[in-house]
Amino acid sequence: MKLKKHIFPPAFFLAGITSLLVGCSQVDKKFLITDSSVGLLTRGTKITQLDSLYQKDSLVKTSLEGEFRYISEERFLIYERGKEKKQLLELTPNIPLDGSPQYIQGVQVLDDRYTTKEGISLNSTFGDIKKVYKEFDFEQLLSTVIVMPKGSNLYFAFDQKELLPALDDTYTIESIPDTAKVKRLLLNWAEGTSPTQ
Repeated sequence: MKLKKHIFPPAFFLAGITSLLVGCSQVDKKFLITDSSVGLLTRGTKITQLDSLYQKDSLVKTSLEGEFRYISEERFLIYERGKEKKQLLELTPNIPLDGSPQYIQGVQVLDDRYTTKEGISLNSTFGDIKKVYKEFDFEQLLSTVIVMPKGSNLYFAFDQKELLPALDDTYTIESIPDTAKVKRLLLNWAEGTSPTQ
């Protein structure tokens, strides 16, 4: 009895390989970062929606000392339920005007499982970021520098200790080596502001 040979068309074979690769590289939606979302949180999420959104996690409301002109002093901390109680996110609401609802305007990512579809996370280096984004705005703070990819709501903070030496401690984007690791990863959904305001 002769066995029949099954010859698969090249297109069918390539489609199967592509499907396999895409499936392996997909990010869990609970930890996916896009310009308009961080996991379950989306741009435009109201403060009143947080309890239901994170009912499987722990939500803690706190505040910062001091006065901030452009951002609220309120903070909402999201912790993963379990023995470790790992902190996932820190959320900053807007300052409501004329009794309008409060929305989330800033997100600080605190768990390295959160990642973009390109694989950028708290474990990334500046070299990784440059492979995805080509143009940046730059801001120097007291102990860190902020890198803001143009056309994106993402912000990356790098510790000045990881930067190349600079005259008079004045740094530029060229001062960041490819090996510098991300210190903080943030998203800002407020119009016309930066994470430092």
